[in-house]
Amino acid sequence: MKNIYLILVLLITSCLFFTNAKAQQKTGDWSIDVGPTAAFPIRNLYYFTSFGIGADAAATTAISDNINVGGRVNFAHFFGKSSFFGNGVAISENIVNILADGSYMFPQKVFVGLDLGAGIRFASGNATDTQFARIFNLGYQWDQSKQHTYIFTIFFDQTTYQKNLGLRAAIRLK
Repeated sequence: MKNIYLILVLLITSCLFFTNAKAQQKTGDWSIDVGPTAAFPIRNLYYFTSFGIGADAAATTAISDNINVGGRVNFAHFFGKSSFFGNGVAISENIVNILADGSYMFPQKVFVGLDLGAGIRFASGNATDTQFARIFNLGYQWDQSKQHTYIFTIFFDQTTYQKNLGLRAAIRLK
């Protein structure tokens, strides 16, 4: 838990240093963001898994100066730990989310967002399960130069039975 607070403090501190970054995206242009994710399971997912890593990709367009909409696909693999029921079997899970993405950008390059869609769970030894997925985002967009934009996000990913708190780092390709 201390690591989450440390990462949160580092993210907020970096936001304070880079608040004068200028936007490079114009209304109507599409941008593609890709990057890694790291997640910590909460509630039911925590009983069987310990930590998750994955990849994330989003395609968004600005419909106004501060509002972006688009789509997002992400994959997360959660490493199994000994079962809650004590049978010694480690159950790992893979989660794939296919989502509609929406976000609002504040003038300081801090944004909030909501993603809604389908979450597909693949667990070792269990049947595939599809659920309603929603992800709440809080992040910072750092425009380092005209060629590179970096996006750092804290997210809460929630399906019907699985919940996780994670960090996402992405680079804007276009």
